[in-house]
Amino acid sequence: MRLRRGGWALPLVVAASAWALASPARLPENPHAYMDAESACGGCHRMERDGEDWLLDPHIFVRPVGEICKGCHPDGEIGRSHPVDVDPYRKLGLKDLPEELPLQLTEGERDELMTCGTCHNPHIPRFSPQKLYTRQRPVEGVSSRYLTYFLRLRPDDPRDGLAPLCKSCHPRM
Repeated sequence: MRLRRGGWALPLVVAASAWALASPARLPENPHAYMDAESACGGCHRMERDGEDWLLDPHIFVRPVGEICKGCHPDGEIGRSHPVDVDPYRKLGLKDLPEELPLQLTEGERDELMTCGTCHNPHIPRFSPQKLYTRQRPVEGVSSRYLTYFLRLRPDDPRDGLAPLCKSCHPRM
């Protein structure tokens, strides 16, 4: 019996599908795990030599935070759900922001800009046993673990959803 050219594709797809269904779902590795290496700090943060050691200021960056994030996240992802590089004091007339929501200082000006890193901290755990919002589903293949989206402020009660974070700048929401 002769197989038509390309006749191997269907059995291969069936076998791969059966293997995938039989195997437990594997989560991709934490995309920010490389940041755990001390040698990676200088890729984002400005480091200064102090004798034998390096000093790091966690709020001073080698270039704008948005540019750093765009090194891995495409333009369509950055600022999709919220604008970045905004001065919340001028734009919204705010007096203060919670300490947990840092702004990036721009050199030579008073401007303090809201960046990706204002709401997201790439150094926090990727998963949490706590839901962020009521309808959030656990990560496939991992029971009772939910994505944190690296958010700096998370609700105490999932019924509040993202409101505690949003209300930090938009109190009338």
